[in-house]
Amino acid sequence: MPRTPTIALLIAALILPGTIAAGNALAHPATETAPPDLDAATQRALELEQHIEEHRGESIALEERISVTNMRILIQQDILAGARRELQEANLVYRSRMVDIYKSRIHDPIAILLTADTMTDFYTRLLMLSRIAQRDRHVLESASIAAAEAEFQANYLDDLKAQDIALRQIRRQTREELDTALHEQRILVDRLSEESQRALEIRRAANAKTRAEWLAASVPLDDPVAKVPGVVEPYTDRVYLVSEHHPRRYRSLGVTEYAFCSWYGNEFHGRMTACGQIYNQNDFTCASRTLPFGTRLALTRGDKRIVVVVTDRGPFIAGRDLDLSRAAAQALGFSGLATVHVEHVEAIGP
Repeated sequence: MPRTPTIALLIAALILPGTIAAGNALAHPATETAPPDLDAATQRALELEQHIEEHRGESIALEERISVTNMRILIQQDILAGARRELQEANLVYRSRMVDIYKSRIHDPIAILLTADTMTDFYTRLLMLSRIAQRDRHVLESASIAAAEAEFQANYLDDLKAQDIALRQIRRQTREELDTALHEQRILVDRLSEESQRALEIRRAANAKTRAEWLAASVPLDDPVAKVPGVVEPYTDRVYLVSEHHPRRYRSLGVTEYAFCSWYGNEFHGRMTACGQIYNQNDFTCASRTLPFGTRLALTRGDKRIVVVVTDRGPFIAGRDLDLSRAAAQALGFSGLATVHVEHVEAIGP
């Protein structure tokens, strides 16, 4: 007959970590399975609860990105409409100029020059033809630029729509996985003892507490975020920039890799992140699809070094590994996409 775990044992085993002493770094919920003392149904219910929490966090990130993408699509549609109006106007001017040239019968500029009676008449005609050619070139260039701009804006709109479709597909998959986990958990809960159900409630309360701590640790949106020197041991001769709201001393965990990074900011500033914190584009944070919240990463690009903390889920575009905050991307010296050296670190001091 299986041994029923006591409440004391469950509480000791399942309570999740809260705030770490070093700065505002918050621990992420434990992702390991429950202790072997627990019966299989309880273990599975607790595992499902963690999956549910992770899916809910990713859902938050997806909803924010879909919302921003939809807003960008609306703005881009207006920009494209304006570009097409400019193209239409440029084409009208170009056609009008072609008609004027046809009516003026200036079909053979060389003949016009050779029929000049005097050198003064020759230079006058040459100047006239030069001005006509310059004006025609300007009209043609304006039409070409307008056409290129309209094509660029149309392609960008197509890219945004493709991103929206991809995000919605990921959201649909996330919702299906979440619904499946919820359904399985509901069935399990009906079979759990009161003590096991109490353990599940403890896990849920701990998750809620962790999210509340993340929210409480949000960096004020309107205040400037100073960047200060930090140290990553054993590289005491290297200076890493860190946010004033984060610890300044770290230790390398010996795990390194390269990551293809994008960045996000502007429209996301002030929105909710997957961990529960309010996103501040001026802080040193990043989004990852897989790394636990609270993971610290030392990033290096050329001679620029910073330390960021994982607070969100993303990027959701294939081929990208990390979405950096705007301030983090600026500190590393890029404004689009970049490959960055990543080293996992842990805080060891304030």
